[in-house]
Amino acid sequence: MTLLLFGCNFDARQSFIDPKGVVAQNQYDLFLLTVWVTGLIFALVGGALLWTVWRYREKKTDDLNSLPSQSHGNPLIEIGLIGVSVALLVVIAVPTLQQIWYTNEMPEDPESNLGAWFDGETAEDTDDEPLIIEARGWQWWFSFDYPQLGIVTGNEFAIPEGKTVRIELRGEDVIHSFWLPKIAGKVDMIPGRNNFMWVRADEPGYYYGQCAEYCGESHAYMQFRARVLPEKEFEEWVAQRRQTPPPPATESWEEFVTLSANDPEALPDTDTVKGARLFFGKGTCVQCHSIDGTFAAGKLGPNLTHVADNGSIAAGWLENINPDGSINREEQLQNFYEWVRRSEDIKPGNLMYHDPNGLQNVDLTDEEVHQIATFLQTLR
Repeated sequence: MTLLLFGCNFDARQSFIDPKGVVAQNQYDLFLLTVWVTGLIFALVGGALLWTVWRYREKKTDDLNSLPSQSHGNPLIEIGLIGVSVALLVVIAVPTLQQIWYTNEMPEDPESNLGAWFDGETAEDTDDEPLIIEARGWQWWFSFDYPQLGIVTGNEFAIPEGKTVRIELRGEDVIHSFWLPKIAGKVDMIPGRNNFMWVRADEPGYYYGQCAEYCGESHAYMQFRARVLPEKEFEEWVAQRRQTPPPPATESWEEFVTLSANDPEALPDTDTVKGARLFFGKGTCVQCHSIDGTFAAGKLGPNLTHVADNGSIAAGWLENINPDGSINREEQLQNFYEWVRRSEDIKPGNLMYHDPNGLQNVDLTDEEVHQIATFLQTLR
């Protein structure tokens, strides 16, 4: 038992016993109540069992040919134990039901309405609404749509510190489960059904989550990341995410696409330009991915508009974030390369490889993969 305890880590990345949000804290308190009640029952029942085994053990002086006195028990003790059991169940059931109601209803929090704190541009008639994020589960990644703010991200999203946020949940192919343990519990994402959860994070930070419902071959590699930012930093994050990454070597994406198709010799001979041309052409990336401000509008893969601003790729599986929260650009470039070159090895069964137009049927050289990776690193 002592050796097993060395495996315990109460400050792990996805430890629910290190709550950083009001919902997670309430669920942790309920968990502790259940632990104490069941621990007390275990101690009393186990203690009574040990005492009985010791008190009525066989002795050398016992007559082995005679049976002990037989009885059907003490009615007072039996009724008393039933009453105590019911009382203990009530002690657990009442706060459990309260917690269910608490998490299933958005709290009244006028200070979290967008009009009360967000200074940026929002969709019409949303000032009296909290921030809403539409989270969608796919095999095997997550998309996050901010309909009030007009931005979409893949596998990483941000929320403001201390504000109540509503997260709409839905599965797009099979059943998934959205689990962000340090901020809130888990809720299923079901195709054809709209679920939701609300969260309020107490501390800024970089938080880890993942799918908690078996959903296929690469379920274990379906992760996501959440950034909790102070109010002003969140507004800066939104403003930055609304900007379209500049095209390589031209003033506009339209000009780049036109030159790439009609006069490629007019474009600079750089890895970034070559990678962009491969992305929009031979690599067939645009069939599944989208980049805001370009004709790339695929929906089957993550939105890549600001993929180089993320601390991870491949749905959180390949990390490229430094301990101080900055991006390790060298590691990120290598991760982009590895993901495009070896996606099937990293995440078995992924659509980017197995789709009829996927990478299994696209003959890319190592140099071309490096060029695509170089282009992806400019999307920030």
